[in-house]
Amino acid sequence: MKIVLTTSPRAEGDMERGGLPFLGIGYIASWLEKHGYEVKIIDPHTFNWNINKSVEEILKHNPDAVGVAATTNNRFKGIALIKELKKKNPHLFVFVGGPHFTMTAENALRVVPEIDAVVKGEGEITSQELLDALKGDKNFSKVQGIFYRDKDGKIIENPNRPFIQDINILPFNWKLFDLSKYYRPIDGTNIRAVGVMSSRGCPNFCAFCVSAAFWKAVLRLRDPIKFVDEVEFLKNTYGFEGFDFWDDTLTVSKEHVRAICNEILRRKLNIKWYAPTRVNTVDKELLSLMNKAGCVRISFGAESGSPRILKIVKKGIMPEQVTKAAQMASDAGMKIIVNFMVNLPYETFDDLKMTIDLMKKLNSIKNVTAAYGFSIIYPGTEMELMAKNEGWFPGDFSWNEPYQSKKYKIAGVDTSLPLMEWPEAEIEKIKAIMTRELGVRGGIVRKAIKKIKKIKSFSEFKELLKTGIRYIKK
Repeated sequence: MKIVLTTSPRAEGDMERGGLPFLGIGYIASWLEKHGYEVKIIDPHTFNWNINKSVEEILKHNPDAVGVAATTNNRFKGIALIKELKKKNPHLFVFVGGPHFTMTAENALRVVPEIDAVVKGEGEITSQELLDALKGDKNFSKVQGIFYRDKDGKIIENPNRPFIQDINILPFNWKLFDLSKYYRPIDGTNIRAVGVMSSRGCPNFCAFCVSAAFWKAVLRLRDPIKFVDEVEFLKNTYGFEGFDFWDDTLTVSKEHVRAICNEILRRKLNIKWYAPTRVNTVDKELLSLMNKAGCVRISFGAESGSPRILKIVKKGIMPEQVTKAAQMASDAGMKIIVNFMVNLPYETFDDLKMTIDLMKKLNSIKNVTAAYGFSIIYPGTEMELMAKNEGWFPGDFSWNEPYQSKKYKIAGVDTSLPLMEWPEAEIEKIKAIMTRELGVRGGIVRKAIKKIKKIKSFSEFKELLKTGIRYIKK
């Protein structure tokens, strides 16, 4: 049985994840291959293909089924891809997965009839059992972790599938990707990087976080030895010297990180890597060890400078911890990005001033950059529920039907993303205050230069140029 797993084409102007193989479909493809399926990965997102090109590349492999991965950011591109696939081949079985479709499964099946099934949560075992049923008696009733339609067209939700407790059982066949076509350097370097993951999930419950909703605060760790085996394999076989750790929060288990760092040092791998983490899960000794093992860049999510707002969004940290962690990482020799969010629920201008003051303080620390973005509502998050309960967000909002944010240009986000808006959150005024207090700090220029460095085709250049022209016009 021939299976194609595909990413969705990029949303307009979105090049942020380009250049790195998508690990999610890589794991699912490897698991299906292990269980006897002929699998091909297609990656329109990385190669910046339009819908027609994507459909052409998928159908040339004559698949029996196609699995489509999409994020909330590019969900409409994914849906357009699905519709065109079904138009070309009405008998093709199409299933979807990932956080967006997991959180909007019933709505997706209701408004997109071209979708045959939704895989909820972790996709490896569920996708295998779904396809086993497809090539067998087509009885999906016993497949845990899916939404589907029965023979009468009724939408059925099967019980959830428990998370895989030992993620070390999951294979990953890197040959499923043509790694010669992927290029993305670690920011600030010319070192070509590839993504890897040493864990799944995060034990925190941040109200705005998709990962918290998707993983249900369940954390599982890979064996540090096996993880470093993979890193060494990628270096020796494909020449990668840079690594982008995709863990939600790398340093949740300090023992886990220490074991990884010590193994990297023991093998003298001489690699450079980047990791995201939390300010309340690091200390001086750990950061020093990480840097010694090659961690040159780290990011922290601070979200707000207001203790009140941090409590509301269940971040579980305090502003003083942010400053302390950034200073320790700077002292350890790393470059640090600290991310903030504005127009969070119930945020006042006094709260905003606390955020601005903290950002200014952080920007005065060597090698620390504080950045901010406007809060976006994502499906399944506590912030979505909060907004609906307060009447700030339509209770019947359809995540998979056409939508355009009215203020996307002001916030600088994709048109399809719903912003966290409430009566006292005047996005125009917040943007003006942030610009007045912090300035652009070369941000626009730096961002443009980074994007230009990532361009690998003339079509990408044209896309970036159009985005720049739209920004200037507004």
